[in-house]
Amino acid sequence: MFETMQPEVVITESELPAEVIQAISEGRKIEAIKLLREATGLGLANAKVLVDRASRIHGPKEPVPSPLTEDVGNGKFLVSLVAAILLGIAYYMYSIT
Repeated sequence: MFETMQPEVVITESELPAEVIQAISEGRKIEAIKLLREATGLGLANAKVLVDRASRIHGPKEPVPSPLTEDVGNGKFLVSLVAAILLGIAYYMYSIT
């Protein structure tokens, strides 16, 4: 008649299992959520919140692009140049009619 309630699980970011932190550092957040749920019994929403918070600290670090090594964007420049030429041609054709 009465359902037995699951005991409440309380865990902080500092108490995450090592395999969860490893998955977060490799950018595998879904896998980290699954591992955390299996290890602690947390619900999906709570596990996601913890993994999201922990990914701010342990998540993969994106390298800061260096202006010396970064491509100057020749493709973007070429697309902009072609667009400007086409607009110029369209304006010329419109103005002579």
